[in-house]
Amino acid sequence: MITITDPSINNLILFPKTEQYYEEELTRFLRTEQYSDALQLLTFLLQFPAVDPHKTEQWEALRIWLHTMFPETLFPMTPQTEEDQVEEEDLLRQYIQEKTADDGAYALKLQNMLKEGTLEQQVNALDQLAFIDQPEVSQGVKDWLCEKPRHPHIQFKALQALKQMGEHGFIEFPKNGEKILVEIEETPMGPEEFPLRIRDMIRRVGDISEISQPDFVYFAKQTWQEFLAYAYGTAIYTDLQKAEEGAVDVWASALHAILQEKLFGTVNREELLDNYGIVDSMKLQWKRANHVLHTFVKQFNPDPS
Repeated sequence: MITITDPSINNLILFPKTEQYYEEELTRFLRTEQYSDALQLLTFLLQFPAVDPHKTEQWEALRIWLHTMFPETLFPMTPQTEEDQVEEEDLLRQYIQEKTADDGAYALKLQNMLKEGTLEQQVNALDQLAFIDQPEVSQGVKDWLCEKPRHPHIQFKALQALKQMGEHGFIEFPKNGEKILVEIEETPMGPEEFPLRIRDMIRRVGDISEISQPDFVYFAKQTWQEFLAYAYGTAIYTDLQKAEEGAVDVWASALHAILQEKLFGTVNREELLDNYGIVDSMKLQWKRANHVLHTFVKQFNPDPS
């Protein structure tokens, strides 16, 4: 997670929609035990001067509790190197193999969690099933994926798990109201494995927002990854893959506009388009991108108000 700071924050107001969005993120961090991320977000929120005092007390109490219960959150985590990631993956693989050796029913327990658990439990199950080298396990994940429509995030996670299991070839499954066909081995395993043009789109948002809204790109990156999981394998993703250089600014500005409106309740569209260099000849393409992103946000991250 990036460090969330802004030297001019005393001049800013935390809008109700923005506060609600941040609180939803805070809840998710705590539920998934991402305590360092939760602490950074709390530290950021406590910098706003015009927040309801009762809410500030709650945030401060939670911050103190995190410091007390998880003192390691006081120390910023250094970014993992590629070697660290490989080592962590090897340790997890070893742990899962030992668990399956000690408990013959462990793989079955994970498969049941995949079938019956919550979204978070399903993600956890796939993370572990990916390290079990048993043909019946990978076939079970395939059957589960193809059985019925599911949340795009968990579908994409299943494709990543199958790739990690060593599976390859085409697989067809229902997604976003249609049947899609993808090659398992082509599934990106992380943000850096998506095509360069797609990575440039989110990088452009960071370039535009880093001075005035240094924390904005964190939520933009998260939303963009969720959107890519939603789009993967569909005609939308094909269009992103084939996008020309000018489309980078189109998609980046459309994402920026959607999030700006969601976080702050308003967006100066003309100013935003000007910042990204969107000229009249690009506006039809921009409207299409904006519509696609708006449909995604409305479907999977609806506004409670």
